Order: sequence, then C-alpha cells, then structure tokens
Amino acid sequence: ENVLHVRDADTHNKIYHALELQFGKRYPGSKIYGDGNAVPRILKFLGSIDLEEPLQKTFCFPPVKDPISQDIDHILETQSALAVDLGGTNLRVAIVCMRGNIVKKYTEPNPKTFEDRMCLILKMCKDAVQDAVNFNCRLLGVGISTGGRVNPQEGIVLHSTKLIQEWSSVDLRTPISDALGLPVWVDNDGNCAALAERKFGHGRGVENFVTVITGTGIGGGIIHNYELIHGSTFCAAELGHIKVSLEGPECSCGSQGCIEAFASGMALQREAKRLHDEDLLKEEGMDMELAEPITAAHLIRAARNGNSKANAVLHKASMALGVGIVNILHIVNPALVILSGVLASYYQAPVQHVITERALVSAQSIKVVKSELEEPALLGAASMVLDYATRRTY
Repeated sequence: ENVLHVRDADTHNKIYHALELQFGKRYPGSKIYGDGNAVPRILKFLGSIDLEEPLQKTFCFPPVKDPISQDIDHILETQSALAVDLGGTNLRVAIVCMRGNIVKKYTEPNPKTFEDRMCLILKMCKDAVQDAVNFNCRLLGVGISTGGRVNPQEGIVLHSTKLIQEWSSVDLRTPISDALGLPVWVDNDGNCAALAERKFGHGRGVENFVTVITGTGIGGGIIHNYELIHGSTFCAAELGHIKVSLEGPECSCGSQGCIEAFASGMALQREAKRLHDEDLLKEEGMDMELAEPITAAHLIRAARNGNSKANAVLHKASMALGVGIVNILHIVNPALVILSGVLASYYQAPVQHVITERALVSAQSIKVVKSELEEPALLGAASMVLDYATRRTY
C-alpha cells in the first residue's frame, strides 16, 4: 500500500507531486513479507523431517488478497469522496473530487420516517457509486453531514434537531458501510462547515478559526490548533445556543434568549410574519398582498427600503449574533471568524461593527469574512473522507 507508481515518469512535476503525496501520509504496519518469526518456523519444520527418506519438492499457494496498486495518474485524476448532506428539507448526495469540485449532485426531498430515509440514502449512494465508475472516479469513502448531535467516533446520530424527525440514536456508519463496502465518516453539519473551510476555504492554513452558519438555524464549528473541537459529550460549538439574553424569544432547544432565537432565518421569518399580520411590513411601491409566503428576505428588503420596524428587528438580530460572537472570541480567541449560510452577506458588516465596539481591545482586530464555498456541508462531508482515507496528517 505504501508503493506509489509514477507511470512513464513523463514529467518532473509528476514525480514531485508523488513525493509530496507520500511525505504527507502515514501507513499502518504491514506483514505482507512475514512477521519476523521465519527462522524458528524453518528450524521447527526441518526438525520434523526424516532425512533418510527421499523428498519430492511440492508447491503450496495460499490464498492472498489482491495487491493494492496505486498510480500517480490515477490519483491525480480520480480520487474522490461520496458526500451526503441530511438537511431538514432535502437529502443531497454528491461525488466530490480531491480538489473540491462537485462532479455530480443528487437531490431528493428528505423523507419524514426513519425507514424511508435510510432506504433513500442507500439508493442515492448506490446510484452515485455506479455513476462514479462512468466519471472515472475512485471513491475512497463516504462522508455524512447531518443536523443534530453526533458521535463521530462511532458514526451515530445521538439526538436530532426538530427539523429532522425520527433521527435519534441512529447508527449511520454500519448499514451504509456494509451496503457500499466503503468506510464511512459522520459529523454534525456545523462541524462539517468548519472542515470545509479548513480544506477548501478561508480556513486553509489558519491554526485557529470559527465558522458560524447563519441559515434556517444558527450553528457552526471551531478549529483549534488545526483540529476540530468536539467536546466531551460531542456538543462543542453549539454556537446557536449561546445565551445573549436572560429572557428573549423561545428557542427551538426549549430555552430562551439563544442567538438562534434572535438571528436565525426562522426567527427573522417569525418577526416578518408578525409585522405583516400587523400591517407594519409595508414598503413604498410594494403591494403587501403577497402570493408567496413571508420570509426573512421580505424583512431585509423592507429594512433596506426604509421600514423602521423591520430595521429595528434586524438591528436586534445583528446585535444578538454579534454579542454571541464576541463571547466566542473571548473564550477561544480565534484568528478569524467565517460566516456561512444564506444570511452571511447581510450579517458580515454588522457583526464586524459589534466586535469593534464591544470586544476586548486584544480581540477587536479579528476579521469577519463571508464564506466563498457554495456547498459547505457537502464539501465538509467530503473532506472527512479525503483527509482521513488518504491518511493525511496536519
């Protein structure tokens, strides 16, 4: 397994690339040439032979595993991961190559029951495995990003979010690995977003940073000393449930005053509906008898067009998120904050302003940037495979 072929050696760069790949790997010990006990076995065997009798040489060919042949051309072109993203609405599967390009993506509505969901996951993964052959992609494993609290060591979803029903105490690793014959890694979607930034985004080469997802809910992940922090019970980086108020709106976790209750897409949608019902979400030149459902986007648009009520809601949401991030800066002191999700572009400037005003002087210079990754959950799921299956070390 530790042999890497450089076929034809047609370029110097190919040799250099092969060396770089090998220098970045560690391989497990192998006993393909024996276990070091050949001499005592030979002596024992010779001692059992009656040399007075004529001997006829015989051959015995024990069964051996197929040899693992690696080729630098094959690696450069086709090393890939199967990435799965389990969201509250959709179930997505993608073939992702080593450079982070999505070769093909599959999307289906996420079923409501456990049985239907597992059946669909396996079907989509098997379809992708078949397509990977046509795309000349060698799949190294499966990475799964899912909502809820996850034990990544065992590949088990411990507790689900309210958005995904019948999704607690679920072993994802065993059935998928058994069905596909591939190793499987599982982690929380917020952690996967941080892993995606570490490998493909703003977090490349950054020793300490935080990723905050601002979408339907609020989540994220923390990278410290280049490693993802999981915590003793796998609930580290539950950034959406940092308290910023002793009271405040009720959160999906059952508590009050969490960042998510103020700044998430669900929270903004709730406030937008309230203002609309009270006939306070009016904009000049806009008919509020809308055919489509009221969303956070209507709130943001109204604020930008001068609606003071909408602007007040967004100001409170930005303050809540900013204060929560200031708390993070004071606890783990990252070098960078990366905002991801559909609301990232809106929150970037206000959060940076809150940090400048409210953080300790030593933390005020920390930058807030918007993620440039289009599919952080899928890329993070793929990165678990691409990093660990190739035995890369940081």
